[in-house]
Amino acid sequence: MDQMRLKSSLTSNMTTLYREVNGKVRYYKIKTYLTLFGEYLLIREWGGIDNKKATGQKQSYFSSLNETIHTVESITLQKSKKGYKTTL
Repeated sequence: MDQMRLKSSLTSNMTTLYREVNGKVRYYKIKTYLTLFGEYLLIREWGGIDNKKATGQKQSYFSSLNETIHTVESITLQKSKKGYKTTL
């Protein structure tokens, strides 16, 4: 995939992962945005699907597209090892 298409797909992208723990559904969202200053913002949000607000949130900024992609892939791999899937 060329750099321009990757860049446009990351300007506003969201992945939501789910898993069931003790009969309760948990979620983990990964959102990426391209900022006005040319940086990439990665927002991770997690919690229970029954809660109105997220249990936690973490933000990270990256200067390169490759670093952002590598981090998203790494997080997705870690979460899949813990039982998270893209569908319920």
